[in-house]
Amino acid sequence: MWECKKFLVRFVKFKICGAVWLIRKPPLNDAIEHASKGQDKTADLEVKYINSFKGRGVFAKTPFKKGDFVVEYRGELIDSEESQRRRKIYHSRCAVFVFDFYWRERAWCVDAALEDGSLGRVVNDGHKHSNCKMKKVIADGRPHLCLFALGDINAGEEMTYDYRDSDWPWRKQVCNY
Repeated sequence: MWECKKFLVRFVKFKICGAVWLIRKPPLNDAIEHASKGQDKTADLEVKYINSFKGRGVFAKTPFKKGDFVVEYRGELIDSEESQRRRKIYHSRCAVFVFDFYWRERAWCVDAALEDGSLGRVVNDGHKHSNCKMKKVIADGRPHLCLFALGDINAGEEMTYDYRDSDWPWRKQVCNY
């Protein structure tokens, strides 16, 4: 019946005087809802293998508007001391999954090194051409790292964000990243 049924996750449905209205859900509310449930937007996103250099990436199955919540970077919330301990024992391929940030005047990390099927950990580094931005969102009294669209994103586009650290080995190998 509804042509836009697959987009309902980002909309709130109201029935007023017999008419049904779809109103865009505020992106922050969308992020908080998904972070609280620990759920990805599997109706809107999919993981695809790209190549042996990049590996996998996350792609839009449906369009996203500028500012839309895209996906949470989910993992274990740890303090900086635990992060440093783990970085010493992790292989370099796992260290890339540890995301540092500040909250309540302390250093924290989300460790997503464990392959748990979540989509946020597979979003690639966009460096110069990112279409998403990482923002801290507080849900259930805890910080969550969430990606939001920097501009309109078409179905089929790969989701990327700037990993911030300029020392990643792939940045030295690929200039057009």
